[in-house]
Amino acid sequence: MSMYSPKDKIKVYCSPCWWGDSWDGTEYAMDYDPTRPFLEQIKELAEKTPYAALESLYTSLKNSDYSNALAWSKNCYQIFWADYCENVYYSSILNGLKFSSDCLRGWESELCYGSIGFIKNYRTFFSDQSDSCVDVWFSRNCYGCTNCIGCVNLRNASHCIFNIKYSKEEYAKKLKEMRLDSWESLQKLERQAHEFWFTKPYREYNGNSLNLNVTGEHTYSSKRSKEGYIVNYAENCKWCQLITVASTKDSMDYSGWGNNATLIYESVQVGENANNIQFSLYCTPDIFNLRYCGWNTAGKNNFGCMNLKRKSYCILNKQYTKEEYEQLKEKIIEDMKKNPYIDKLGKKFFFGEFFPPEMSRFPYNKSNAMRFFPKTKEEALKQGHGWSDEENPSPPATMLAFALPDTIKETDESILNEIIECTSCKRSYRIVKGEFDLLRKLSLPVPRECPKCRENNRFARMTKPGLYHRNCAKCGNPIYTPYPPEDGRIIYCVKDYQAEFL
Repeated sequence: MSMYSPKDKIKVYCSPCWWGDSWDGTEYAMDYDPTRPFLEQIKELAEKTPYAALESLYTSLKNSDYSNALAWSKNCYQIFWADYCENVYYSSILNGLKFSSDCLRGWESELCYGSIGFIKNYRTFFSDQSDSCVDVWFSRNCYGCTNCIGCVNLRNASHCIFNIKYSKEEYAKKLKEMRLDSWESLQKLERQAHEFWFTKPYREYNGNSLNLNVTGEHTYSSKRSKEGYIVNYAENCKWCQLITVASTKDSMDYSGWGNNATLIYESVQVGENANNIQFSLYCTPDIFNLRYCGWNTAGKNNFGCMNLKRKSYCILNKQYTKEEYEQLKEKIIEDMKKNPYIDKLGKKFFFGEFFPPEMSRFPYNKSNAMRFFPKTKEEALKQGHGWSDEENPSPPATMLAFALPDTIKETDESILNEIIECTSCKRSYRIVKGEFDLLRKLSLPVPRECPKCRENNRFARMTKPGLYHRNCAKCGNPIYTPYPPEDGRIIYCVKDYQAEFL
């Protein structure tokens, strides 16, 4: 399995071969040609070198062959952007999640399903932005709560349903009446809960109280960092996103990873003991002083190298002495300032800028950029991005999702042999054994939508990177929030939100 389309005419190795010791990338070394733009030569090198089929840290994984952008995890299936996970299915942007499925942005939690934006939860279902909760269903912005259903903005509460407190005995009786093991009952309860959520105030932005001088959305335990989006344990950072593993310092325009990353600039998916990395992508682990590099591992002091392993003082994958390297590197930088790369739209790329969009291996609409910064085909092409109208084939279904039993108790393992038609997109999907066992453990019914539609629904529930100027619905003071003015939510500034709900 590969993340690259067969139509992308590049050489692809399976993970064991790419990470093996039979090659290191110097076999594809090129001499620098001062008459040509340097990025043009990197592009030529990139088309010659072999790529790993998946971008995961393969040597740290166990039984997780069908996941991507993954490290230090085991027994996972179809999860992405994840670290330190175990027995997790169909989930994204994770750190330390176990025995869970259909989650988005989950940290240090266990036995969760259908939830987004949570930390240190146990048995939390179909809930948003709730931390340190146990046995909570269809709730939003709840903290330290146990045994709650359909609740909003509660703190350290227990045995509540739609924010109404019940005795333990009353709660148990109502819980039984709600039939949370039934697909039909869950759909009804979800509609009621989301309607109830919308009547209650939202906090200006989502984050925790351990931030110091921070702006952004979904930023936690960070200091002196601005305009972050899904950032954990960052210090002195700006315009960073998807930094999920501690820690990251002194970085800017950085997207993806962290894990002891320092001085990262204009780079994507670099991390795990990374220092002073610029204009680079997919480099890990133990990397230092890289510029304009891609898919480097354990590399130090390299410039313009692609798919290179365990090497230092290389340019275009060619080995130099330290003195030769430093001298040639400075010459190339001066040449890049005078002789830029010109893309097919006529835009010039000088030294100090990231790679041109046309050098990406992925069409814009097939990348996760589409989730956070959606574009039409015309917009993407106008900006130099690629686009693909190719659709993956879908095998004929053997049953309709509408025919699935209402509860998991009524579903036997023969479901593993069925190909189910999604109720939304009509494409086919299957239930895998680990997923089925987890649904049984959680007493949840088999989902009626395919994994892609379920993932789309989760991302639709999560706020996007943009920030908007609005006014607090209570005090009227200006606020800076990810909720656009036209969405109709009641938004409180942090001060008023804390005064009312903490």
